[in-house]
Amino acid sequence: MTREKPLRVLAVGAHPDDIELGCAGTLARCVQRGDEVTVAVVCRGGSASSDLSREELANVRSREARDSAELLGASLMEMGLPDYGVEVNDTIRNMFVDLVRRANPDVVITHYCNDYSGDHNNTLVLMRDATLAATVKNVSTSHPAISGIPKLYMMEPLGGHGFLPTVYVDITDTFALKLKMLKCHRSQMEWMSSHGGIDFAEYTETVARFRGYQCQVKYAEGFRLDETWAHVPAGGLLP
Repeated sequence: MTREKPLRVLAVGAHPDDIELGCAGTLARCVQRGDEVTVAVVCRGGSASSDLSREELANVRSREARDSAELLGASLMEMGLPDYGVEVNDTIRNMFVDLVRRANPDVVITHYCNDYSGDHNNTLVLMRDATLAATVKNVSTSHPAISGIPKLYMMEPLGGHGFLPTVYVDITDTFALKLKMLKCHRSQMEWMSSHGGIDFAEYTETVARFRGYQCQVKYAEGFRLDETWAHVPAGGLLP
């Protein structure tokens, strides 16, 4: 897994723990080979608790996200929107454009287009716009335009409904780190266990094993290239 020039990879999740579930194994492989990885969390994640206030939980989840990013060796950007607050409007779109301009990525990974959450679905819509608009000088934000449109990939949604990967990444050697990163998000793992009846660690291993069977490795993550104009490369896939 070598390249002459390291890549800049931006992974954008609507909430803390989305990236760990969807693409942490791939990001770990990128870090291992010297790529520059940035993880962006759009929402503060203050909703999923019966005991803590929104502000208290958001602070907990921010610490958990920082711990996970530190394990990965990645930069973390927190955009600070409230849960259920990812709306498609000019103000929030410009926040996403600035995010892309700051990271200046070669590759972007974000949510699938048919996910269970509006925050997830709108994050993809905004990233599609932002990856294009970030290159346009006349779109004025706090940071200058970048020169190239990054490739845009969608990660597997929770439950995998309607998701058929077109790209697989072998994460056999990084699965243990992926799981360790996920376990940083203790508050969400406890919430999903009590509220949704899901053991996140077991779920994560099940999905990784299943995708691994599909591409003949032990553990894998699956992705889809966003097949819209300007995002389809002439060659090359997610590393």
